[in-house]
Amino acid sequence: MRNVEKTSLIYVILKFCTSIVHRLTHKHFTINGLENIPEGEPIIFAPNHQNALLDPLALVFAGSSEPVFLARADIFKNKFIARFLNAIKIAPVYRIRDGKQSLEKNKGVFESSVRILQNNHSLCLFPEGKHVGMKSMDPHKKAIPRIVFIAAELTNFDLDINIVPVGINYSHYYKFRRNVTVNFGKPLKTKQYYETYKAEGETKAANAMRKDIFDAVRKLVVHVPNKEYYNLYEQAFEIMRPEAAKRLGIKRMYKYFVQIERFITSKIDASIADKPELAANYTEKATKYQKLKDRLNLRERDLLKGSIGVLETIKVFFIILLLLPFGLYGALANGWVYYITRYPYRKAIKDKQFWSTFSFGLSFLVYPIWLLALIFIITAFVHNWLLAIGLALLSIPSGIIAWETGQLFMRTIHRFRINFYKKRENKAFTELIGIRNELYNFFENCID
Repeated sequence: MRNVEKTSLIYVILKFCTSIVHRLTHKHFTINGLENIPEGEPIIFAPNHQNALLDPLALVFAGSSEPVFLARADIFKNKFIARFLNAIKIAPVYRIRDGKQSLEKNKGVFESSVRILQNNHSLCLFPEGKHVGMKSMDPHKKAIPRIVFIAAELTNFDLDINIVPVGINYSHYYKFRRNVTVNFGKPLKTKQYYETYKAEGETKAANAMRKDIFDAVRKLVVHVPNKEYYNLYEQAFEIMRPEAAKRLGIKRMYKYFVQIERFITSKIDASIADKPELAANYTEKATKYQKLKDRLNLRERDLLKGSIGVLETIKVFFIILLLLPFGLYGALANGWVYYITRYPYRKAIKDKQFWSTFSFGLSFLVYPIWLLALIFIITAFVHNWLLAIGLALLSIPSGIIAWETGQLFMRTIHRFRINFYKKRENKAFTELIGIRNELYNFFENCID
């Protein structure tokens, strides 16, 4: 972990390359609260953790700081990998599952962390200790308070560290072109906990710090308090976003989806508080509703718009026709890369939150090689390097157009399916609409 905080050439190159993949992966990347990050002072970033590798990347690309991340030690077993991880500012932290004897190594890790903070650099620890995979937070672990109080002891309680709470929010965890919002909260100054530490011991002070960090992060994220009812909240987000946005006076839902979903969460929290039977009943309905949508291959956005008419069909046809040349080129140039970086491995990965990590990693490795190969392939036909480079680069926006056109086409097909189900009076569709109406009425009463 020696000098892990220093920016290496490998770090600079990888950050630049991954920034391109990161930007293409996400449709909208919104950052709020950069003014809350102190300059020239020691900082520990404390983000929520929902989406494996994509969370630290979101933090890195959200601001100008380059924090050192503390990660689980088992990924550092290979010496070559350990050196590489150190080069990109990732250091090990040992857990009880790594063996009790391994915990002794944390002394050196924590001392190095203190050195980093004393030099006014930043650290990042995910206080939950694992990714959760849903819009909810787990209780925080002890790592941040432990580092803070070791730093306090080694500096005669003079070092006032800024703990900056961070909320990382995703519109979806593994779909391509999702939206991401990163919220930085006001920093917690660690000196406020030192007197408690001296007078009442580490446990009391650490618990107070953990609670304050948890509460600070919770204000920056969508947090479903009871995971037992998670399906209920999830369907509320899907069904009520437009209505909630309207009531909040929000026009650009993609930019303020966190604010919208926090509003919905607060209203449902208030409505089902101390009413477990009501919550369980509507959670069951919400679960059944999602199963029916999956069975009928429908999406909530399609149900919100309903069946499609002749004039709208003609409009969609002309849009697709207009985009078709770029879309076809983008699909031919990038379709196979899109597929192999997203689907073949999914059955082998039990934790869906690692889907996006594998997809990102494969895209980072495969796409640059393919882009170079594409330049050579095009050159073989046009016999002009500059033109070949231009056409190869054009495949990138064309690929996005291909994806967007494909999404528009599929949405149209789904709405034709609604027409078909209505005309045939499909029983499953009728049941789905009935449950949706029940859920909508319940959610509407909640937010009134």
